[in-house]
Amino acid sequence: MRVPAWDVAAAVMLSAFMVAVSAVARVVQPEARSVTALGAALLVLSGAALAVRRVAPVLSFTLAVGAAATYLGMRFAGWPVYLGAFAGLLVLVSEVGRARLWVPLAVVGGAATAVATGPPEGWDPVRMLTVAVVWAVVAVVAARFAHTRRRLMEREAAARVVQERLRIARELHDVLSHSLASISLQAGVGLHLVDRQPEQAREALRGIRQISTDALAQARAALAVVRQPGEEAAPGLADLEELIATVRASGLSVEAVMDLDERAVPEVIGSTAYRVVQEALTNVMRHAGDGVHARARLRCVDGWLEIDVTDDGVSAAGPVGPPGHGLRGMAERVSAVGGETRAGAAPGTGFALHARLPLRGRG
Repeated sequence: MRVPAWDVAAAVMLSAFMVAVSAVARVVQPEARSVTALGAALLVLSGAALAVRRVAPVLSFTLAVGAAATYLGMRFAGWPVYLGAFAGLLVLVSEVGRARLWVPLAVVGGAATAVATGPPEGWDPVRMLTVAVVWAVVAVVAARFAHTRRRLMEREAAARVVQERLRIARELHDVLSHSLASISLQAGVGLHLVDRQPEQAREALRGIRQISTDALAQARAALAVVRQPGEEAAPGLADLEELIATVRASGLSVEAVMDLDERAVPEVIGSTAYRVVQEALTNVMRHAGDGVHARARLRCVDGWLEIDVTDDGVSAAGPVGPPGHGLRGMAERVSAVGGETRAGAAPGTGFALHARLPLRGRG
């Protein structure tokens, strides 16, 4: 594991600060020894130990506190050495999760620092007790903070797992629902023509085979992202023509109007737009009935990608019921990129879906 550059820089700055301030601290500590080369080396060791705090926290603590206690025990001047000792304590508590490991080490380190604080020729119990109490308070507060931080990190990790599962579920739903709807239409055509026009029935079967092959490929791509993230690109605006061609081959009449510049559309927005059109056309195939004409229009307007998909099928007479999994998943997908959706019965007959996706980040 590599040592982060920031940790090395922080360790160097702390070491330099302790050496520089301790060198002039004897002015207010005339009874203490001047900082010799050995004392400076101990200060540097105490500060430099922080450089390995992520790689080897126990070693970092041992070096920082051991050097600080030795420095204090040898009566060198300067209060900054306590910074190195307490920094080592924070490293131990925050980086070592098991209390039965860090608690005994913290007790030993605190005792060593407190004892080293008192001159051997005349113990100063008040000073020693003060150091011990402050050490214990810092350890407890740091432990509570570290525990809270770990809990938050665990919750964030669990939330990311849930979001990834939902994303995969939406991706598979979009792929499978569209493909199965197309296969159902093609199968209906094949059954209708199998006796009178067998050649047309064969074409329907070929279409079913192609649609199922494409669906399997897209499902594998969606799952491959989990195993090897980033290797499979999601379909985008460039794939819309192929999508619409597949829908037309299923027997649905589709008019596509695309007035946009693909270079101005971010990849994630293009992928979301593809799934919106796919879900909308899938719903037309599943619910609108025979002889329906659908229209898909995409255009860029004032920093938004506007998507309208309508059909002239038979609308439900009563109020529109709650959205199904497909529409709900599509709305979640659109909302995740800062967009908006609206779906319902069109004026007169048919169904209309409108979505708008931001071409730039929205605050």
